[in-house]
Amino acid sequence: MNAVQPVLNFGLRRPASPALIEGSRTITYGELAERVRRTASHLSDTGLGPGDRIGLCLKDSADHVIALLAMGYLGAVAVPLDWRATPAETAGFVGELDLTAVLMEPDSPALGGAPAIVVDDGWRAQVAAAGATLAPHAGGADMFVISATSGSTGRPKFTSMSHWQYYFGVTGMLELMGLSGRHRFLCSMPLYYSGGRNSCVTHLLRGDCVVLYPSLFSPVEYVEAIDRHQITVVGVSPSTVRQLLAIAGETPLLPNLALLFSTGAPLFAEEKRQAARRLSRNFHERYGTAETMAISTLRPTDFADRPDSVGQPHSLAEIDVVDDEDRPLPAGETGRLRFRGPGLGSPLGPAAAANFKDGWYVPGETARLDGVGYIFLQGRTSDVIMRGGAKVYPAEVEAVLSEHAAVAEVAVVGVAGADNEEMVVAFVKRRAAVTAGALLAHCRSRLSPHKAPRRFYFVDQFPRNTAGKIDKLALAASVQRPAS
Repeated sequence: MNAVQPVLNFGLRRPASPALIEGSRTITYGELAERVRRTASHLSDTGLGPGDRIGLCLKDSADHVIALLAMGYLGAVAVPLDWRATPAETAGFVGELDLTAVLMEPDSPALGGAPAIVVDDGWRAQVAAAGATLAPHAGGADMFVISATSGSTGRPKFTSMSHWQYYFGVTGMLELMGLSGRHRFLCSMPLYYSGGRNSCVTHLLRGDCVVLYPSLFSPVEYVEAIDRHQITVVGVSPSTVRQLLAIAGETPLLPNLALLFSTGAPLFAEEKRQAARRLSRNFHERYGTAETMAISTLRPTDFADRPDSVGQPHSLAEIDVVDDEDRPLPAGETGRLRFRGPGLGSPLGPAAAANFKDGWYVPGETARLDGVGYIFLQGRTSDVIMRGGAKVYPAEVEAVLSEHAAVAEVAVVGVAGADNEEMVVAFVKRRAAVTAGALLAHCRSRLSPHKAPRRFYFVDQFPRNTAGKIDKLALAASVQRPAS
């Protein structure tokens, strides 16, 4: 089983169908299959082969997608690297992951530690001259890709996926998408991150047309691109959902989409309702991790009764909530979420292995399940705030604050107070004038006294990592501890 082969099979069955569109450039499935084989042959001609870990430090381009598929076809291991990272950061990963070579942009600075292969016109000419008869080298148990977490809670951790693991991960994603027929997917999430990369490959495995689009755009430009390219499926981050809501009216802004999904971090309940009403009737929220791919989806039919959930898992996912001794908890009780299934990756290094135990993956989320398996996230276990011997879940406080009409976005963190107890601190981006006193009164009317924030900070913008997630570590570090 080679996870790439099904994509290449479309080159025989539907060679004229568009596979990738990048600007004015269209690559059919027939052309894609040939270029993947020739790229794999060229990599082999340079001395690279099965088992070699090859860095993929390229922009979000057709070259990136072709190289990724070619590495899998060859039996090499694709290691996507963030082309926007500093040379020092990237060089550290090259050494840590023992890379054999790194594919890079022509204008990228030298890394050291592994030979750089520049993907430029000369590279493309060499690929075009390579043979196209190379057979796939990898089997199901062979490693296909190494994924990194987004680093939202610290330094990225790395997980590998074999061809079998990747195939089953995609199978779960396809079930959650629930699509029929062929579609046109607008790929605007960075390919370095698992969410963007896996969505792109999943749509190619469906035989869809993937339109590659820059990850930085205005909401108006994004809507125009959807219309111009006749897009039927899009995936966006929560920040993009909020940007689109800011320009949307009371009728759906994107009425022709078969699926609009938000992923990366949960939205608040009212934001989901607004997105389903004002963006697309087919708005979904998807939850997953780099280690598992997609785990669950909250569908429009769920928004009335369970808008604060991230949905039910796919049929290959086994989900559990346990206490600190790994004992399963009954429905309704909050504990540590864990996952297992055939689409689960394998940890690389002790930092990643700490989240794997007895065949389960523990993503570091606190959650509860209801009687039919809907997942209700309460925040990360590292974010739980201890106040007066009681646990405060930031997600609960954030949800209450988000209900206030003047709050556009909010993040809650725990910071050590003068009494060495953690205090609840709220950072708020306002959409209208409001005082800290008014927000505190709002919280006190809906929360127990120990859960109400002790401090409020108003911000114009939140610090974010390159995945677009709020950097809570930076927020907590910005708070000055009270004098004792």
